[in-house]
Amino acid sequence: MEKIKVLRDFHPCIDREKVFRQLNCYPDSPVYEEMEESFDEIKDEMLNLCKTAGVLALGRIPSGYFQQEREAVYVLVTIGQEISDRSTQKFAEGDFVQGMLIDAIADSLLFSLEDDIQRELRNACAGWKRGVSKRLEAPQDIPMEIQKEALKQTNAEELLGLELSSGYMFRPVKTSSQIYLTTDDEKTFKAQHNCRTCPNVNCQLRHVEPLKIRVMNDKNEEMIISLMDGTLLEALQKQIEGIQSPCGGRGACGKCRVQVMEGQLPVTAQDEKIFSTEELAAGWRLACCAVPEEDLAVRLGWGSEKEIEVQVGFEGESTVSSDKQSDYEEKICGPYGFAIDIGTTTLAVQLISLKTEECLGTDTGLNSQRTYGADVIARIQASVDGKGEELMKQIRRDLWKSMEKLSVDHGISMEDIEQVVIAGNTTMIHLLMGYPCDGLGKVPFTPYRIDEIYIAGREVFPGLGSRTEIQIYPGISTFVGADIVSGICALHMEKKEQIQLLVDLGTNGEMVLGNRERLLVTSTAAGPAFEGGNITWGTGSIPGAVCSAHLENGNLDIQTIQGQPPVGICGTGVVELTAELVKNEKIDETGRLEDPWFTSGFPIAENPHGEQICLTQKDIREIQLAKAAVRGGIETLLDKYGITAKQVQQVYVAGGFGYRLDYEKAMQIGMFPEEFSGKVQAVGNSSLRGAVRLLCGPERMKEAVETTALAEEIDLSTDPVFQEAYMDAMFFGEE
Repeated sequence: MEKIKVLRDFHPCIDREKVFRQLNCYPDSPVYEEMEESFDEIKDEMLNLCKTAGVLALGRIPSGYFQQEREAVYVLVTIGQEISDRSTQKFAEGDFVQGMLIDAIADSLLFSLEDDIQRELRNACAGWKRGVSKRLEAPQDIPMEIQKEALKQTNAEELLGLELSSGYMFRPVKTSSQIYLTTDDEKTFKAQHNCRTCPNVNCQLRHVEPLKIRVMNDKNEEMIISLMDGTLLEALQKQIEGIQSPCGGRGACGKCRVQVMEGQLPVTAQDEKIFSTEELAAGWRLACCAVPEEDLAVRLGWGSEKEIEVQVGFEGESTVSSDKQSDYEEKICGPYGFAIDIGTTTLAVQLISLKTEECLGTDTGLNSQRTYGADVIARIQASVDGKGEELMKQIRRDLWKSMEKLSVDHGISMEDIEQVVIAGNTTMIHLLMGYPCDGLGKVPFTPYRIDEIYIAGREVFPGLGSRTEIQIYPGISTFVGADIVSGICALHMEKKEQIQLLVDLGTNGEMVLGNRERLLVTSTAAGPAFEGGNITWGTGSIPGAVCSAHLENGNLDIQTIQGQPPVGICGTGVVELTAELVKNEKIDETGRLEDPWFTSGFPIAENPHGEQICLTQKDIREIQLAKAAVRGGIETLLDKYGITAKQVQQVYVAGGFGYRLDYEKAMQIGMFPEEFSGKVQAVGNSSLRGAVRLLCGPERMKEAVETTALAEEIDLSTDPVFQEAYMDAMFFGEE
């Protein structure tokens, strides 16, 4: 087949709507009637003046435009010069309305040839046994100088009478120049103009259709999401619950990885930092850095956190679930209340009968603010950056969804809800109430408000009854918040004579040491390792997360949550794996993973896709930092209180991580002193329990306020005792 083809079969038309849109002329415009009348007068004449002609050629793009010479199809199409000359004439006569109108009609005529061009291009490519991999637009995709090649390689000067000025503008003016990169894949035909990638965002003819993204999860379930603009991660998080992004979309954690199965996603600089050359070639990309330009099919690289386990029990007490209440359902009556624990990662809401103090049901879920980052620092920064209102709306939506579900499930009207009690860390309370977070993220770390809060329910949740009141626990400081005060009250620490230690293990390790006479509190930046964050294969407590491990004679035995196929490692799994590797001398006392695993990581298991789940040297360093922060905080509190670890009579560990933790293994790696052996009690969700307690006895708020007055905060940031204890605790094992 010839490499140059003259195009003659064109069907130009005038799209009235596009013409008027291009002129920003709408029915309410002052000149609309005049423009409409002129349009009707001249449209037929303009069609007659339109002299369409075109040519396409299979040619080459010289190597100066790309790293190497590329094959391409050049297309030049014109509607002739007569219609442009008529527009110029009208402007010269001072008839600006008709001048602009004719020019817009000329553009409409030229744009209307797109379908004809695509048809001719497809036919020509079929004859050449070529496909089209990409359409290049000058000047955004390729310099304007390419117009010289287009004129030369199509022989359009001779065939169509086209000319090119020194500024690379064609005459006739209304000429379209298009370049298409070819591919040997004849089925590929990506030849359409993509308004999504076009830099002319103010074009009145701009039209962007939502992209369709086909998403496959780790269970091979398929769903379709749409994407209008923004990153792939933003679209995933809006339309699929539980998508991980601990770093808040900064491209640092690698947890939002996806594998492109169909379509193309360009490799970004951040992709190159996270993935190997082989992984990039296999289609792995970071969703947070991916800005799709076409429809895609992707596979999620990590299990969804939608099914994450949320700890709601307390000291072995069981809560009554909605499907096991038939025995006593009839005897429970109103009024009712909601007890709420707002965690950085998870949320828990319980519906309580204020008459019988029984829990009627519990609803848990993820805190959707995680889209802005896994830790409070990221949330504070997002608020300071102007996202405070959206963060407030997110948490209120999440909580209302749970409250509404519980009320519907149990046939209870919101008018029968008398009280709502809320506990949470200081940042979560600030975001819930819409308080400014500026003071939380910089020295001297001053909260906007830290005392107890009483507020009409409808001011926070408009759907609550007119008589509903919300009570929020007071906090102690920016770093020791209402959730810890709630936990202290739940455990009655402020009333007991014995010396007790409460450790709430999460992203921050909050601690309380003392009794009814004196309470020392502090917070240590344990980091997200205990919740699977910053761990290469780390994940929350989702089905399939490796949560326990035993290594003997070179054989590794693991357990996963709910016995599901392994998908990653949760916090307890990281601790247990580390302890087992230390015990079996695979990790030395400095934390170095022995050869041959130092570089590639210690293999744990294969996930359902055949990928190797490993514990890497980086992961071990993360757990070293986390456990050293906890141990350093404990040693500092003991020193300030003037006692030894042996004198502590009871150790409470709160939180979901602490509830499942093997404390003997935690002591093996030096997270807790050996003197705590036999004294540690996992108490579960003490914050939620404290909220229930206050809900059933509103007068207890006085105790909470007195507890905050009793507490003395220890700042670890500049304390030499902490610094020394922290460095010592970096090593594994007891000295």
